[in-house]
Amino acid sequence: MLDVLAHTLAGVGLGVVTGLIPGLHVNNLTPFFVTLAAGSSLVSLNLAALVVAMSITNVFISYIPSTFLGAPEEGTELSVLPAHRLLMEGHGYQAVRLTTLGCIGGLLLSAALLLPFLVVITPAYEFIRPQMHWLLISVIIAMIALERSRSGILWATAIFLMSGMLGLLTLDTNFIRGDVALMPLLSGLFGASVLLPSIASGGALPEQYIDDEPVDLRSNARPLCAGTAAGALTGIIPGIGPSQGTVLAQLATRSSGTNEFLVAVSGVNTSKALFSFVALYAIGRARSGAAVAVGEIMEVGAAELIFLVGIALIAGGIAAVLGLRLGKLVARHMDQVPYRALCAAVLVLIVGLTIFYSGLAGLPVLITATAIGLLPAVTNVKRTHCMGVIMLPCILYFAGLKGGVLAAMGL
Repeated sequence: MLDVLAHTLAGVGLGVVTGLIPGLHVNNLTPFFVTLAAGSSLVSLNLAALVVAMSITNVFISYIPSTFLGAPEEGTELSVLPAHRLLMEGHGYQAVRLTTLGCIGGLLLSAALLLPFLVVITPAYEFIRPQMHWLLISVIIAMIALERSRSGILWATAIFLMSGMLGLLTLDTNFIRGDVALMPLLSGLFGASVLLPSIASGGALPEQYIDDEPVDLRSNARPLCAGTAAGALTGIIPGIGPSQGTVLAQLATRSSGTNEFLVAVSGVNTSKALFSFVALYAIGRARSGAAVAVGEIMEVGAAELIFLVGIALIAGGIAAVLGLRLGKLVARHMDQVPYRALCAAVLVLIVGLTIFYSGLAGLPVLITATAIGLLPAVTNVKRTHCMGVIMLPCILYFAGLKGGVLAAMGL
């Protein structure tokens, strides 16, 4: 038992590190633990506990750099603009508190829903799988229709198609290795495109207010519940990520406020993280890099699933406390930092990590993604449409058209 606890705490520590450093993701470390499991006498349960704790903690902590630096990871990209808006109003810590509420609430609700979810998921998945592309198309239509105005719908469609083609050309060719391609894609669409206007404006970061009043749970209950349900969906169905899950949660609750949005998106993200491990048991499929690693480390039966959920709850409780304390620490000292120079430093870091992970070939991808990522703010449409970078390739794959499209393009 002490070994499991030690590995869980080690996973929490690694989750904090991967969450705080832009560009360093859990998926960069999981191959090491898979190799370690295969080549050592370490108990597989211990390594699985470490991976699960690292994955869950990463979700909580990654909202700190996405809030204060505009540096997203996969799953936090939609939170960047709403959190950045609160940051520029002096309420960056409030954004961290809201995302922490969404994370811990989504985790607890997901665990509570586990048993009824397991009863229905296998037949539901078998029913949905042949119609997956139509489901994804329906989500896209709903996303674009939310713009309402004709110009907004046209721009949203154009941005979706442009980002989708960029994803298709990057993820499904040999231009960049598929396992590192998301780094320049997401960093450009949701990171550099947010940092550049801040650098150009030269504005200073306002003094941050530390509000320790309890967050009103009642007013955030609907987006939290909807986010958890959408996260369960995204944890099982490929191609629908936290971004699309957040849109579904907004549609279900008819919420549009910044606070509700941040609670929903973080609830989606933790629910997805937990249910990606549940998918190993329920449908025998891994829906995240961490789940792939756990599936290679050990067989996941009913007992193992209960163990993994328990580890996730322990890690989530610790991560919530750490996230709030780290968020408060950063908020207290952010006004002493030259924000323009900090944004420039993060931008340089993004460029450096892009070259490190994907080579010089990653630079044109980063530049193109950044150019597309600037369009939503200019055209006044939601940045959600940039998630076409993942959704369009998935639609073509499930429709059986991806090979034909690539062949028609001479690729």
